[in-house]
This record gives sequence, C-alpha cells and structure tokens, in this order.
Amino acid sequence: MSYIEYNNLISENIEGLKIENIPAVPATAIIYETVEVDGGENLTKIKGFSDIEISFNFVYKANENEYFRKKARIDNWLLSSTSKYLFYSMDKYKIYKVKQVKISETKTTVRRVRRFTATFVCNGLKYMESGLKSQTITSGTTLNNFGTYEAKPYLKIYGNGNITININDSSFTIKNVSDYVVVDSEIMECYKDNINFGKNMTGDYPVFSIGKNKIGWSGSIKKVEIIPRWRCY
Repeated sequence: MSYIEYNNLISENIEGLKIENIPAVPATAIIYETVEVDGGENLTKIKGFSDIEISFNFVYKANENEYFRKKARIDNWLLSSTSKYLFYSMDKYKIYKVKQVKISETKTTVRRVRRFTATFVCNGLKYMESGLKSQTITSGTTLNNFGTYEAKPYLKIYGNGNITININDSSFTIKNVSDYVVVDSEIMECYKDNINFGKNMTGDYPVFSIGKNKIGWSGSIKKVEIIPRWRCY
C-alpha cells in the first residue's frame, strides 16, 4: 500500500488514510524566452517552470459520530504549513515542494466509507531526497550536483568578522558576522535570527552548477552547514 509524507506526518497515521490511485505526475513544463539577436539566430533561454498538480484519492472509515472529528484532523494536516515537502512512497528518490493544497468535497460512497481527493500544486522542478539532507564542512571541499538543473542552496555559516565564500568562479562577502549568519539562495535572503543581513552582503547568492562545485573561503569561519537542494526535471 502506498502512502505520502507531508508536514512531517505519514498519511497512514492520519485516521487510517489509504491511497486508492497511482497519481499521474506531469513532466516538468519549461517556460522559454526567445531573445532576438541582430544579424544572427535567435537565442532560446529558460525563463522558468510551470507549476504541476499531483492528485491523490484518499479513503477512510468514519461513522456519523467520528466523521467531523476525523475530517478536521485530516484538513489540519493537509492545510498547515509545518513543512512544504511532499514525499510519495512509489517515487522514493524525488520530493516535491508544495505551494498549495486543494481538498475536494468528501463523499460517502458506502456506509462509513469516506472518499476525497487532495490535489497538491507543486513547483515544476522536483528535489532529490539526498539534496535535502544537511551536511557540514570545516574546510574547503567539492560537492557534486547530480541533479539535472542548478541548485539554490541553504548555507548556515559559523564565523566572525568579514567572511568570503567562494564557489567555483563566484564569491560573496558578508561583513560584521557575529557567531553565524544564514544565506538562503532560494528566497534570496541573508539573515541571522530575525535580523536582515542583506545590507552586509555583497555579491550574488550562491548557486551550485551541475557537476562539481569547488567551495572555499577566507576569513574567520569555523564551519558551514549546507542543504544543497539538488533539483531535477
């Protein structure tokens, strides 16, 4: 029996939910941009990715006295925002980042048997499970991006003073660091706790290209925690 994990909970553990279908997972839809070149062939660039929708048909049992309580728990699980990552047991190596969840009307097909459909609106690119695990480095190293598209990592940098991180041929500098600072390329923010450090940062937000990525630094840095967020079509 297949299951999903969402908001850090497994569907089977939510009022005994069962999945009745194998969902159709759309291919990544790439949005292209055409750039005109005077006197030459036009260039085609990737502009972005369309969202995809994945629908699961759920069934569970509830008598009249249980129904509203069970439905409330199911709705709370699906609509809360503890974690926006969706894992499907039949597709073990990819994880989807959810932007929205739509829940259909619940229908009673047989006495006590309740059915509904949950549709997850997700980012067009998928995430590799291995790329969502944190890893710590204490010196320069090389990370391999085995995905099929560039990755936008999360970095938690422990250090003090003015620090510079080098990734391949790019670098960024953060001034006046005290203990640690976070750089999140996905949301393009640099911060510590609730304090915005964007004004202290110069350079581009880091990106991991496909293949090898050489990482180094200068300044007083003890360690860097990295969630690389490898992505694929």
